[in-house]
Amino acid sequence: MLRRIVIISLVLAVAAFAAFFASLNPAVIPLDLAFGEIEAPLTLVLVVCLALGWVLGLVSASFMIFRMMAQRRTLRRSLVLADKEIDNLRTMPAPEADGGLANPQRDAEAGLLARTGNAD
Repeated sequence: MLRRIVIISLVLAVAAFAAFFASLNPAVIPLDLAFGEIEAPLTLVLVVCLALGWVLGLVSASFMIFRMMAQRRTLRRSLVLADKEIDNLRTMPAPEADGGLANPQRDAEAGLLARTGNAD
């Protein structure tokens, strides 16, 4: 409720400032566009430029937001896969009592020695 009151009071303050600014600057200025020339009140020109800048900023920021959303989806997928891998590793039987962790090089050498019969 308090947030809504603050927002409404800010909007009213900006509207009051805009009305005050418009009353102080009643001049009509000529605008030379590429396809013609028009005359418009200074206040209207400033409001249109402000709105156009806001829209262009919003469009340019949306590209980054969409890229971040796609990256977030990718990271969530990899997190789910990592969680599944952790769960699978937790359900695996405990390693043999031969010293703990598996050593692929040692296991390969043991397999090679067992096949050739050279157990020095």
